[in-house]
Amino acid sequence: MVSNLANFYQVGLTVLIYGLGLASVIGIWVGLGLDIRRTRERFRVNQKMRLATFNRKWLQYPIMRKYHFLLTSALRRYELEYFSRIVLIQFLFYFIFTIVLFVLIHSFGLAAILSAMFFYVLPISFLYLRHKQQQTALQDQLVEASVVLLQEYQKNHNHMLYALKSVSEKVEEQSQIAYARLFARMHDDDKMKELAAETFAFQLGHFRGKNLASIVLRACKDGVPVTRLIEDLVEDITEFNKRIRDAETEARETALIGYAPIPLLIGLHIINDKWLIPNGEAFYYQFQTDKGLKSFLISVVFGLIGMGLALMVKRPKKM
Repeated sequence: MVSNLANFYQVGLTVLIYGLGLASVIGIWVGLGLDIRRTRERFRVNQKMRLATFNRKWLQYPIMRKYHFLLTSALRRYELEYFSRIVLIQFLFYFIFTIVLFVLIHSFGLAAILSAMFFYVLPISFLYLRHKQQQTALQDQLVEASVVLLQEYQKNHNHMLYALKSVSEKVEEQSQIAYARLFARMHDDDKMKELAAETFAFQLGHFRGKNLASIVLRACKDGVPVTRLIEDLVEDITEFNKRIRDAETEARETALIGYAPIPLLIGLHIINDKWLIPNGEAFYYQFQTDKGLKSFLISVVFGLIGMGLALMVKRPKKM
């Protein structure tokens, strides 16, 4: 009983001492006129400045620059200010998960590989698929967007910013964010303009899209008249898409040839069963003998290759 009272007294005395110390610190803080809100705001600003410094340093590396482009293309609400925070959080989760897996499976290499799969390979694969979807939408509207850009550029007396603003309002919803971001970043300094143009070129993907990004950058950064350049680009893309449509028409017969091997394989098996190999031995020969099984597998492989090539010929990539 006496021992419990002594322990209780000791704990209470410790709490009292720490409480007095904390109260003293707060009293000194207030006495010196220090503002907690102002300190918290200063801390937030310092943190933002550190993250901005990380952004500038990390974006100098090509792989980090590409990652920023991918995030911009795939995520609608992503902004440049989030980049360093995303990278740090992603690495923190990767590090913690690697340690946890290492404790569980006692293999650091396997733990690192599995963590990389979960926190890098899978997320980046998802982002890449999203990027390709957005890229397809941008490429499908590139001609229309370029025509609108040319019209608005001429209407606004060769002022590219007004033209970009009009384009961002007139294109379809999927493409609005890309043009709106480009318009917003073209108000910044030259380095940010160059980064925005590179990002836009990455989103468009095709070299004609890169040409459009380069044209916008020259107009906004250097003030160079680009009317003729946009006209040439529109003409080039229109001619290219016309050739693609003609190629699709001519490729239909070729595509039918590519589809032929699989139906022919089925038809030959039926012919073998009914006429060439009597007594119902066609199935046995095809699937239970080495030669028959090899010929069947080779036929299937070439049939699938033919179908893949037929799809590629039938649907050439548009711009």
